[in-house]
Amino acid sequence: MSVRLTDVANSDLPMTASASMKPGGVFVLACMVSALLLGAGLLQDLLLYSNAKPDLSSKIWLLDVDSEESAFTWLSVVVAFSAAWLLFLASRDAAMRGGRFRYHWYALTVLFLLLSFDEFAGIHEKISAALSGRMEHTGLMYFAWAAPAGILSLIGLAAFIPFIRSFPLALAGLLMLSALIFLGGAVGFEMVGGSVAEVEGIASFRYRILTNLEEGLEMAGILIFIYVLLCHLKRTGVTLHPNA
Repeated sequence: MSVRLTDVANSDLPMTASASMKPGGVFVLACMVSALLLGAGLLQDLLLYSNAKPDLSSKIWLLDVDSEESAFTWLSVVVAFSAAWLLFLASRDAAMRGGRFRYHWYALTVLFLLLSFDEFAGIHEKISAALSGRMEHTGLMYFAWAAPAGILSLIGLAAFIPFIRSFPLALAGLLMLSALIFLGGAVGFEMVGGSVAEVEGIASFRYRILTNLEEGLEMAGILIFIYVLLCHLKRTGVTLHPNA
Protein backbone atom coordinates (compact mmCIF):
# COMPACT_ATOMS: atom_id res chain seq x y z
CA MET A 1 0.00 0.00 0.00
CA SER A 2 1.62 3.26 -1.07
CA VAL A 3 0.41 6.60 0.21
CA ARG A 4 0.95 10.11 -1.16
CA LEU A 5 0.35 13.45 0.52
CA THR A 6 -1.03 16.00 -1.94
CA ASP A 7 -1.21 19.75 -1.61
CA VAL A 8 -4.75 20.93 -2.20
CA ALA A 9 -5.31 24.52 -3.21
CA ASN A 10 -7.89 26.63 -1.40
CA SER A 11 -8.38 23.98 1.26
CA ASP A 12 -8.74 24.39 5.01
CA LEU A 13 -6.32 21.48 5.39
CA PRO A 14 -2.71 22.24 4.44
CA MET A 15 -1.98 18.54 4.18
CA THR A 16 -4.37 15.92 2.78
CA ALA A 17 -4.32 12.82 0.64
CA SER A 18 -6.79 11.82 -2.05
CA ALA A 19 -8.28 8.33 -2.25
CA SER A 20 -10.15 5.99 -4.50
CA MET A 21 -10.01 2.85 -2.33
CA LYS A 22 -12.83 2.36 0.16
CA PRO A 23 -11.99 1.32 3.76
CA GLY A 24 -14.16 -1.78 3.40
CA GLY A 25 -12.29 -2.91 0.28
CA VAL A 26 -8.88 -2.47 1.91
CA PHE A 27 -10.10 -4.34 5.00
CA VAL A 28 -11.51 -7.28 3.03
CA LEU A 29 -8.35 -7.60 0.91
CA ALA A 30 -6.10 -7.55 3.98
CA CYS A 31 -8.32 -10.13 5.71
CA MET A 32 -8.18 -12.44 2.69
CA VAL A 33 -4.36 -12.33 2.48
CA SER A 34 -4.03 -12.81 6.25
CA ALA A 35 -6.48 -15.72 6.28
CA LEU A 36 -4.63 -17.37 3.38
CA LEU A 37 -1.26 -17.24 5.14
CA LEU A 38 -2.68 -18.18 8.53
CA GLY A 39 -4.65 -21.05 7.01
CA ALA A 40 -1.54 -22.34 5.22
CA GLY A 41 0.38 -22.39 8.50
CA LEU A 42 -2.44 -24.10 10.36
CA LEU A 43 -2.86 -26.69 7.62
CA GLN A 44 0.86 -27.46 7.72
CA ASP A 45 0.70 -28.02 11.49
CA LEU A 46 -2.34 -30.29 11.14
CA LEU A 47 -0.56 -32.35 8.49
CA LEU A 48 2.72 -32.54 10.41
CA TYR A 49 0.99 -33.69 13.60
CA SER A 50 -1.36 -36.14 11.91
CA ASN A 51 1.15 -38.88 12.76
CA ALA A 52 1.93 -40.05 16.27
CA LYS A 53 5.57 -39.02 15.76
CA PRO A 54 5.59 -35.91 13.55
CA ASP A 55 8.59 -35.38 11.29
CA LEU A 56 9.33 -31.69 11.88
CA SER A 57 12.39 -31.82 9.63
CA SER A 58 10.04 -31.43 6.67
CA LYS A 59 8.48 -28.23 8.02
CA ILE A 60 8.33 -25.28 5.62
CA TRP A 61 9.42 -22.42 7.86
CA LEU A 62 8.03 -19.86 5.44
CA LEU A 63 4.55 -21.06 6.49
CA ASP A 64 5.23 -21.20 10.24
CA VAL A 65 3.35 -18.24 11.79
CA ASP A 66 5.57 -18.43 14.89
CA SER A 67 8.80 -18.05 12.91
CA GLU A 68 10.48 -14.70 12.26
CA GLU A 69 11.29 -16.01 8.77
CA SER A 70 7.68 -16.69 7.78
CA ALA A 71 5.47 -14.91 5.27
CA PHE A 72 2.90 -14.30 8.02
CA THR A 73 5.50 -12.51 10.16
CA TRP A 74 6.43 -10.35 7.16
CA LEU A 75 2.75 -9.51 6.69
CA SER A 76 2.46 -8.69 10.40
CA VAL A 77 5.35 -6.22 10.07
CA VAL A 78 3.73 -4.59 7.03
CA VAL A 79 0.30 -4.39 8.68
CA ALA A 80 1.64 -2.89 11.93
CA PHE A 81 3.76 -0.38 10.00
CA SER A 82 0.75 0.53 7.82
CA ALA A 83 -1.24 1.22 10.99
CA ALA A 84 1.62 3.42 12.23
CA TRP A 85 1.62 5.37 8.95
CA LEU A 86 -2.14 5.89 9.07
CA LEU A 87 -1.81 7.01 12.68
CA PHE A 88 0.88 9.49 11.63
CA LEU A 89 -1.49 10.96 9.03
CA ALA A 90 -4.21 11.24 11.68
CA SER A 91 -1.69 12.80 14.09
CA ARG A 92 -0.67 15.46 11.57
CA ASP A 93 -4.29 16.24 10.83
CA ALA A 94 -5.17 16.48 14.53
CA ALA A 95 -2.15 18.73 15.16
CA MET A 96 -3.08 21.06 12.30
CA ARG A 97 -6.63 21.28 13.60
CA GLY A 98 -5.42 21.83 17.16
CA GLY A 99 -7.25 18.68 18.19
CA ARG A 100 -7.60 17.81 21.85
CA PHE A 101 -6.27 14.28 21.35
CA ARG A 102 -3.30 14.98 19.06
CA TYR A 103 -0.86 13.59 21.62
CA HIS A 104 -2.93 10.40 21.85
CA TRP A 105 -2.54 10.01 18.10
CA TYR A 106 1.23 10.51 18.28
CA ALA A 107 1.51 8.06 21.18
CA LEU A 108 -0.34 5.42 19.16
CA THR A 109 1.93 6.11 16.19
CA VAL A 110 5.02 5.37 18.29
CA LEU A 111 3.35 2.29 19.80
CA PHE A 112 2.62 0.74 16.41
CA LEU A 113 6.10 1.55 15.13
CA LEU A 114 7.42 -0.43 18.10
CA LEU A 115 4.96 -3.26 17.39
CA SER A 116 6.15 -3.37 13.79
CA PHE A 117 9.78 -3.53 14.90
CA ASP A 118 9.02 -6.17 17.53
CA GLU A 119 7.40 -8.48 14.96
CA PHE A 120 10.76 -9.32 13.39
CA ALA A 121 13.17 -8.34 16.18
CA GLY A 122 11.41 -10.33 18.93
CA ILE A 123 11.95 -7.65 21.59
CA HIS A 124 9.22 -9.07 23.84
CA GLU A 125 10.98 -12.43 23.87
CA LYS A 126 14.22 -10.78 25.02
CA ILE A 127 12.30 -8.91 27.73
CA SER A 128 10.67 -12.19 28.79
CA ALA A 129 14.07 -13.88 29.06
CA ALA A 130 15.38 -11.01 31.20
CA LEU A 131 12.35 -11.09 33.50
CA SER A 132 12.50 -14.87 33.85
CA GLY A 133 15.70 -14.62 35.84
CA ARG A 134 14.16 -12.12 38.26
CA MET A 135 10.73 -13.60 38.99
CA GLU A 136 8.94 -16.90 39.29
CA HIS A 137 7.65 -17.93 35.89
CA THR A 138 5.49 -21.02 35.92
CA GLY A 139 2.03 -21.81 34.59
CA LEU A 140 0.37 -18.78 33.05
CA MET A 141 3.48 -16.77 33.94
CA TYR A 142 5.81 -19.07 32.00
CA PHE A 143 6.31 -16.33 29.41
CA ALA A 144 7.22 -13.74 32.02
CA TRP A 145 6.55 -10.64 29.91
CA ALA A 146 2.86 -11.39 29.23
CA ALA A 147 1.24 -10.56 32.58
CA PRO A 148 3.08 -7.22 33.15
CA ALA A 149 2.39 -6.28 29.53
CA GLY A 150 -1.29 -7.14 29.99
CA ILE A 151 -1.56 -4.97 33.12
CA LEU A 152 0.15 -2.03 31.39
CA SER A 153 -2.08 -2.47 28.34
CA LEU A 154 -5.27 -2.38 30.44
CA ILE A 155 -4.04 0.74 32.24
CA GLY A 156 -3.24 2.34 28.89
CA LEU A 157 -6.62 1.33 27.49
CA ALA A 158 -8.37 2.93 30.46
CA ALA A 159 -6.38 6.13 29.91
CA PHE A 160 -7.55 6.20 26.28
CA ILE A 161 -11.28 5.90 27.12
CA PRO A 162 -11.91 9.65 26.53
CA PHE A 163 -10.08 9.35 23.20
CA ILE A 164 -12.21 6.36 22.19
CA ARG A 165 -15.41 8.13 23.24
CA SER A 166 -14.58 11.00 20.89
CA PHE A 167 -15.33 8.70 17.92
CA PRO A 168 -18.81 8.03 16.54
CA LEU A 169 -20.48 5.21 18.46
CA ALA A 170 -19.94 2.52 15.80
CA LEU A 171 -16.23 3.34 15.37
CA ALA A 172 -15.73 3.61 19.14
CA GLY A 173 -17.21 0.13 19.51
CA LEU A 174 -14.88 -1.22 16.83
CA LEU A 175 -11.91 0.43 18.54
CA MET A 176 -12.72 -1.33 21.80
CA LEU A 177 -13.32 -4.59 19.96
CA SER A 178 -9.96 -4.34 18.14
CA ALA A 179 -8.13 -3.71 21.43
CA LEU A 180 -9.83 -6.60 23.23
CA ILE A 181 -9.22 -9.03 20.35
CA PHE A 182 -5.56 -8.01 20.05
CA LEU A 183 -4.92 -8.23 23.79
CA GLY A 184 -6.82 -11.51 23.97
CA GLY A 185 -4.35 -12.96 21.50
CA ALA A 186 -1.12 -11.17 22.49
CA VAL A 187 -1.61 -11.58 26.24
CA GLY A 188 -4.43 -14.07 26.90
CA PHE A 189 -3.47 -16.82 24.47
CA GLU A 190 0.22 -16.12 25.09
CA MET A 191 -0.26 -16.91 28.78
CA VAL A 192 -2.30 -20.04 28.08
CA GLY A 193 0.29 -21.10 25.50
CA GLY A 194 3.02 -20.56 28.06
CA SER A 195 1.37 -22.92 30.53
CA VAL A 196 1.18 -25.56 27.79
CA ALA A 197 4.77 -24.93 26.66
CA GLU A 198 6.05 -25.44 30.21
CA VAL A 199 4.58 -28.95 30.35
CA GLU A 200 4.66 -30.15 26.74
CA GLY A 201 7.25 -27.91 25.07
CA ILE A 202 6.85 -25.48 22.16
CA ALA A 203 6.89 -28.31 19.62
CA SER A 204 3.69 -29.89 20.99
CA PHE A 205 0.51 -29.97 18.94
CA ARG A 206 -1.54 -28.07 21.53
CA TYR A 207 1.04 -25.29 21.68
CA ARG A 208 1.12 -25.05 17.88
CA ILE A 209 -2.69 -24.67 17.73
CA LEU A 210 -2.65 -22.03 20.46
CA THR A 211 0.09 -20.15 18.62
CA ASN A 212 -1.95 -20.08 15.42
CA LEU A 213 -4.96 -18.77 17.35
CA GLU A 214 -2.80 -16.18 19.11
CA GLU A 215 -1.31 -14.84 15.86
CA GLY A 216 -4.70 -14.86 14.18
CA LEU A 217 -6.28 -12.80 16.96
CA GLU A 218 -3.42 -10.31 16.94
CA MET A 219 -3.75 -9.85 13.19
CA ALA A 220 -7.55 -9.54 13.41
CA GLY A 221 -7.26 -6.88 16.11
CA ILE A 222 -4.85 -4.76 14.07
CA LEU A 223 -6.88 -5.15 10.86
CA ILE A 224 -10.05 -3.97 12.62
CA PHE A 225 -8.05 -1.06 14.02
CA ILE A 226 -6.81 -0.17 10.51
CA TYR A 227 -10.40 -0.24 9.24
CA VAL A 228 -11.35 2.27 11.96
CA LEU A 229 -8.38 4.45 11.00
CA LEU A 230 -9.37 4.41 7.33
CA CYS A 231 -12.93 5.37 8.22
CA HIS A 232 -11.68 8.16 10.48
CA LEU A 233 -9.32 9.56 7.84
CA LYS A 234 -12.04 9.44 5.23
CA ARG A 235 -14.47 11.18 7.60
CA THR A 236 -11.98 13.97 8.35
CA GLY A 237 -10.88 14.44 4.74
CA VAL A 238 -7.47 12.75 4.98
CA THR A 239 -7.74 9.64 2.85
CA LEU A 240 -5.62 7.23 0.84
CA HIS A 241 -4.77 6.98 -2.83
CA PRO A 242 -2.84 4.05 -4.31
CA ASN A 243 -1.61 6.06 -7.30
CA ALA A 244 0.65 9.06 -7.66
